[in-house]
Amino acid sequence: MDDFTTMHSMIRQEPVLAALRRPSSARLADRGARAGQFRDKAEELRAICDDVILEDTRRMFLRLAETYERMAESFERTARGA
Repeated sequence: MDDFTTMHSMIRQEPVLAALRRPSSARLADRGARAGQFRDKAEELRAICDDVILEDTRRMFLRLAETYERMAESFERTARGA
């Protein structure tokens, strides 16, 4: 396949790929639900920290909780369409 054919094929597929990347209302609602699950997981990890003795382990769980919170924020922004 030459470069022209490859480029032409990519250009033809772009509208289809763009439509696939565009979130539907169902996917946006699902993202909102997933955000809630991520927040629940973050809270669960913080609760585990109360019982952890080793400081390094506690910090690791807190970093994981922060990551889940950031993921939740990202999913909520997407669900709002921002």
